[in-house]
Amino acid sequence: MKKLIILCLNLLIALPVFSQTVTKNIESFSLDSSREIKIRLPKSYQKKTNKRYPLILTLDGDYLFDPIVGNVKYFSYWDDMPESIVVGIKQLQTRRDDCKYDTNSQLPEYSGKKFYDFVQEELMPYLEEKYRLAKFRIVVGHDYTANFINYFMMDSKPVFQAYINLSPEYAPSTRDRVEEVLTGTQNKMWYYLATGSNDVKALKDDITSLNEKLTAIENPNVKYFFSNFEDASHYSLVAAGIPKALESIFAVYRPISKKEYKEVISKLETSPYDYLDDKYKVIEDLLGVYKKVRINDFVAISTILEKKEDWEELEKLGTLARKLYPENMLGNYFLGTAYEQLGKPKKAMRSYQSGFLLQEISFLTKDIMLQKADRIKEDFGYR
Repeated sequence: MKKLIILCLNLLIALPVFSQTVTKNIESFSLDSSREIKIRLPKSYQKKTNKRYPLILTLDGDYLFDPIVGNVKYFSYWDDMPESIVVGIKQLQTRRDDCKYDTNSQLPEYSGKKFYDFVQEELMPYLEEKYRLAKFRIVVGHDYTANFINYFMMDSKPVFQAYINLSPEYAPSTRDRVEEVLTGTQNKMWYYLATGSNDVKALKDDITSLNEKLTAIENPNVKYFFSNFEDASHYSLVAAGIPKALESIFAVYRPISKKEYKEVISKLETSPYDYLDDKYKVIEDLLGVYKKVRINDFVAISTILEKKEDWEELEKLGTLARKLYPENMLGNYFLGTAYEQLGKPKKAMRSYQSGFLLQEISFLTKDIMLQKADRIKEDFGYR
């Protein structure tokens, strides 16, 4: 008994430690020194050993790391984005040297090239080896470091898919290179750009000028987002930009909202079932995260299918719901409704009867399933 108590106490002590931020010193051949990084693993990381997580890597980890962690925890708590691994590179004493570029080529040179190689050739392989990363990776920077993160997108096979640029201090040619990359890329990319009405004037002018060009780009591979925060300074815009960027980048991950239903789904000329299927394929294929179709999303699609009286599609939806949630009655309810309208009352009755034995969910109760089955019995004289 005493050993059991000691074991339990050790576990209670260990669990909070696991969830805390870990600081590591990474030895770098490129930098010829070590570099300190901070790593925050999701709460579920230890339990869900087969799960992979998107990566958010931030430069200026000394002050950007904590607000990013806070927003990731908040959004993932409400299932508005997947749980993610956050890594911050501390640069308090080195950021100018780390992000240095050649004045002629305006590409990383000298200490800047060494830092670029450290991130791309040493840090990223280290993180891939040590942690269960999904294929979706985001990089974040502010002013000087925000210019630097754009160099990664110029590679033929970028290690990052999404770029959060908070009031970037662009090198003169970087703006043209960003426009060129986003215009012609065959890679899926997410690009977020932010300034504020009280931002440094020279930076704000460059950013708003670039925004006009990027807004005109018609590349289906690119998702572009821009924010100009009212009354925000060069520093305060960071607090507004981080949640806005995460919200924008992970828009496809979020549950179907009333706005999405009203403005998109209700106006679809194509199949609502295919819309739902595509939404979750994008989550898995692009974000590298498997997500089971949410109950509320099933209900949203069933609502529009019933309004359109598309009973074949509702039957498909019921089959999918029963496959994903075999323990509850949702799929049987959809199938029963579809069979009734398709003139298959016996199959409808059996679907309702089978559903009666399953778990109640959302708006469905055992009484509803039984009432529907009994009504068909009476109408058609089934036993």
